[in-house]
Amino acid sequence: MTATTTDARGGRVAALRRGWRRGRRVFIPFGVVALLLVVTLVAHAVDTPDTGDTDFLSPASDAPIGSARLAEVVRNRGVEVIRHTDPRAALADADGATLFVPAAEFLDPQTLNAIDSLSPYTRVVLVDPPARALRGIGAPLARGQRRWATQSVSSGGCAIPGIVETGDAAARRQAYGFDPAFGGQRDACYASGVVRLTSPTELVVVGAADAFRNDRGDEHDNRAFAAGLLATRTRLVWLDLHERYEPPKPPVTDSPDPTADETYEWDDGGGDPGDSGRPQGGAPGSDDGGERPSDAAGNPLGDAFPPWLWAMLATFAGALLLLLLWSGRRLGPAVSEPLPVEVRSGETVLGRGRLYQRAKARGPVADVLRQAALRRIEPALGLEPEHTRPEVVAAVAQRTGRDADQVDRLLYGPEPTHDDDLLDLARGLDAVADEVGGVPSRDTQPGSTGPDQGEAR
Repeated sequence: MTATTTDARGGRVAALRRGWRRGRRVFIPFGVVALLLVVTLVAHAVDTPDTGDTDFLSPASDAPIGSARLAEVVRNRGVEVIRHTDPRAALADADGATLFVPAAEFLDPQTLNAIDSLSPYTRVVLVDPPARALRGIGAPLARGQRRWATQSVSSGGCAIPGIVETGDAAARRQAYGFDPAFGGQRDACYASGVVRLTSPTELVVVGAADAFRNDRGDEHDNRAFAAGLLATRTRLVWLDLHERYEPPKPPVTDSPDPTADETYEWDDGGGDPGDSGRPQGGAPGSDDGGERPSDAAGNPLGDAFPPWLWAMLATFAGALLLLLLWSGRRLGPAVSEPLPVEVRSGETVLGRGRLYQRAKARGPVADVLRQAALRRIEPALGLEPEHTRPEVVAAVAQRTGRDADQVDRLLYGPEPTHDDDLLDLARGLDAVADEVGGVPSRDTQPGSTGPDQGEAR
């Protein structure tokens, strides 16, 4: 009893070890790929700051994602830096100055429309603005290819005032293209990561925020690049906005003046269909005035999800493909392993025979028997390697004294139609092979009764 228990326990341990050897071939490479993917995503999330963070490109923040060092460099160039958190106050001071907007996605439609109406002497610098902001300003620009991370590129002969002589800068994460119908002055540099146009306000769009950050200012020529864009005027209005601006709503009157002559005009789809009787443009300071529903709807599937999601799915697909290729390709010679269970050869033959019998595959069985008989007969006859069927039949007939037609039916005859015919064929092939090899047939040996027919089946 003790020996049996020990053997069973040892068998289970061996089975567990074999399972672990098979499993680690899948889990180890997949785990390495998953670990690299997680590390990449975490590093990318840490490296990409949140524009809603109060420290993001703030002239009053010394945090790594702040811009206090850049603001100090601009002041040292003799530029007055004015910080505002209210877009209305920033627009009031922006005429003839540089208006810097690090987070244009938080601007309301009215502010975007007002930016387009600033004086021609004003420079507006936007950092990675969304497509909605570009449409709100009326800029004839289109967002092009977007990179997974910011790229440091050369200026490529930049003609934008302020950064003509700057070197490489981390300015390209989002690329931009001009509307072909735009006929005004336009410039593009840093691999289309920085563009400038005049219509009539000077608008400069930068496709990455890295050059304006405290922790990236000393890399490449980032500090000179950022300061050059912001120091072309004597005043710099810095709009330090980190959440969607909610303009104050007008006071609500309980009893409207019945004598007031209000004219209600519908805009071209800017309001909700259910808002009956709303004046065009909305109430002063409201969020919905002038914004088209196409700004918030109709986005393609590619813009509906963040870019990192598509990158993660592509990485998973690549890892799965590599895993399939790795699993399907044998990288070395076959390795023999002990069978988990020992099976006797007689049981294997019997099981295979029963499978043939259940499938009624008499033809394949006859082919197997004939091929086995020929492998025994041909070496004993001493035939040439490239022999023909008539040569084999003639040689066997000469050696055994059998009729040639009988030998041909045995070795190359038709498919048996019944199990009895198959059994007769097996006996005949065995007898011929024994006669050719010089071994007396078991059917002709003294005292031989032949195999049991029912057992052979």
